[in-house]
Amino acid sequence: MVGAMLRRMVVGVGLVVSVWAGPVWAADRILVRFGPISTPVEVKDLQTLAATGQASERLATLLGLMGLKPADAQRFLSQSVPMSPDNLNRIVNSFVGNLVLAQVATFVQPANGGDGVTALKTGLSQAIQNNSLSLINLIQSYPGDINLDAQRGMAIYRQIQADAQNLPQVLAALDEILPLLAPGFKFSAGCIPR
Repeated sequence: MVGAMLRRMVVGVGLVVSVWAGPVWAADRILVRFGPISTPVEVKDLQTLAATGQASERLATLLGLMGLKPADAQRFLSQSVPMSPDNLNRIVNSFVGNLVLAQVATFVQPANGGDGVTALKTGLSQAIQNNSLSLINLIQSYPGDINLDAQRGMAIYRQIQADAQNLPQVLAALDEILPLLAPGFKFSAGCIPR
């Protein structure tokens, strides 16, 4: 279950970063690289996919490489997550949030060569609408064109998936250590379901 959730998150991030548009710096396309091969993806194609479920030929090919059907990608793009701007701000500016954004920024880079973490934070802060966040809103809010290293993104996904398989052992170890530091506190008591 954790592996499937992490896969959805990584694939979602891959979709998010594969086509971006911003209200001020609207991206027309994203250059998606697979090793030595690269291909541009049009913003309008991703917007159409989110709205209708119809994928252009190029986007359908990319989705196939990622192991996704257009209907699944449409759900990833349009599904809203309830989130207030304050909560989002706390998350992206936390230690863990910065670590996650730094990992994403290793395969998601602004085409203009700017700072990937800053661009992600800007896009996220502009994407909150009506106390919810969706991938399509993030795509439409990202500040400028992007270069996406899909091969590196998938390598990071595989590492996250491998790490997730060890999560039960890590939580069990924390359950043994944490009572020494904070008596009575256990992850298994409901803080993180196993």
